[in-house]
Amino acid sequence: MITEEKRVTSNRWRDDEFVKLFNETLKLMIDCGATAPRREAIRFALANAQPRYDVQFKRAYDAVGRVLRGQRAARSVERQAMWEEMAGRVKMLMEVGVSRARAVDHVLAHCRAGRIYLDEAYAYRYSYRAARERRDRIMKRFI
Repeated sequence: MITEEKRVTSNRWRDDEFVKLFNETLKLMIDCGATAPRREAIRFALANAQPRYDVQFKRAYDAVGRVLRGQRAARSVERQAMWEEMAGRVKMLMEVGVSRARAVDHVLAHCRAGRIYLDEAYAYRYSYRAARERRDRIMKRFI
């Protein structure tokens, strides 16, 4: 069973990767004079970052099984898209004789997700939180 500490760590990796790409894109868009740089940088980062899947094996095994049977595996659109992408990769391995369990394990260990599966509203909140944390770290040097 995944512990809260592991969940926070895996989400932190995903969020850090998002923030890194977001910051680089935001700087580029501001330098080029984009009209809505934050919104466009968030959309670009969500569509183009390449994180790992941040789920535990049992959850992935069950969700992929549901998708392969033609059922929904998640309520949110982002999570359902992630399960469908993962199921496609697992299905390719299963077609050549790999068991579902080994295929899921391989995908989790060696494949990167096609994009960051975050809601755009969460990405906005997280980008502001990351900027505030960065500002606070810098200000601590002067206090």
